[in-house]
Amino acid sequence: MTQLRIEQKLSRARTQLLLNQPFFGTLCLRLKLVPKPNFPTMATDGQRLAYNPAFVEKLTAAELEGVLAHEVMHCALAHHCRRGDRDAQLWNQAADYAVNPILNGNGITLPKDALIDPTFTDLAAEEIYARLLKQGQDSPEAESPQQPSAQSATSGVGGNGAGQAPQTGSEETQSPQQQSQQQQPELVGLSDPYLPARPGGFGEVLDAVDGDGQPASQAELSRQMHEWAINAEQALCSAKACGREPGGVERPLKQARQSENDWRTILRDFISATNPSDYRWSPPNRRFVSSGLYLPSVERTGVGNIVIVVDTSGSIGTEELAQFAGEINAITNDVQPESIRVIYCDAAVQAAEEFGAAEPIKLSPRGGGGTDFVPPFRWVEENGVEPKCLVYLTDLCCNSFPEPPDYPVLWVTDSHKMAPFGETLRMSVGN
Repeated sequence: MTQLRIEQKLSRARTQLLLNQPFFGTLCLRLKLVPKPNFPTMATDGQRLAYNPAFVEKLTAAELEGVLAHEVMHCALAHHCRRGDRDAQLWNQAADYAVNPILNGNGITLPKDALIDPTFTDLAAEEIYARLLKQGQDSPEAESPQQPSAQSATSGVGGNGAGQAPQTGSEETQSPQQQSQQQQPELVGLSDPYLPARPGGFGEVLDAVDGDGQPASQAELSRQMHEWAINAEQALCSAKACGREPGGVERPLKQARQSENDWRTILRDFISATNPSDYRWSPPNRRFVSSGLYLPSVERTGVGNIVIVVDTSGSIGTEELAQFAGEINAITNDVQPESIRVIYCDAAVQAAEEFGAAEPIKLSPRGGGGTDFVPPFRWVEENGVEPKCLVYLTDLCCNSFPEPPDYPVLWVTDSHKMAPFGETLRMSVGN
């Protein structure tokens, strides 16, 4: 099949997608199609859609529409701006698990072996990535994900490639045209790093680049995320206007638009808000004495009892526990609670520990079964504990909740889910 016929096939697929699925078709028109024979399938950096002509040739018309929709959904959810320091190959796998069920639910045909797992339903790519990473760490036979090389992590459209595909031949056996193609990028940002094929993968998402093909700065990432949020909103409005609104896209689009809050600050504010305090003149505030100002100091009377519940069902990883414990220790050093009780619970309370005001907290999870949020609250009541607040570290993957207690509750989670009562705080691991 000649290149002209490949381009005609792509053009027909985009037209059909626009007619049958206007939300995805409208977004697809915003990507510039670029042939890239060295890529095994397709790839997008949020500006262009690179494709392997041989891959396009073997797809049916319906599958090609599905792959195009797959790629634009990556862009709509700003996956090209959200990878950070995560492993590129595993991030692509997680992003596919987040995108494919949405397409499948809208009746879009995908190539066989598309990555779909019911356990990842309604989860964001970051959450799926964390679970895939933990599964790999827990498996004795699994190899740890290979970190992307400096070249692939900082190059243009190849920026999310991890590793290189086998060479098609040495320089001596390649034609001058092949050598020229490898030495000269077709467009700024389309350089030579290869994207190795992976099981179930038929369309990669790549790191965003700026106008010069360089890795996008944080400001540029924010700009592109905002731009795609507007694009997606406009496409959604257009699809609704013609009665072809897609299903299951509004919630993930909303999640993609949510800004990350500093969870540490919110956690500190939550606990400190229960700390009774008053002003006194003796002694004066030492911070201002050197400036000749005598101002009242804050007298804190202690925060009372704090209860911390750790979900030990196996969904909370060691990194989350370490960050959470570090923040709790720093906060309690400031607010000086009377005592801190740590409860470990999966489907039942497995253990409880008590720490003094100046005693460092060490989290030692016990358990690993299912999840039930009722037992810790029952334990607090049965043991006569009157907490000033309760902080629950969990992934919220359970629907068994107790009646709201009469004390403040903060749910700290790596999930986008919301608890039915109290406050829910999204914890960003590594940030």
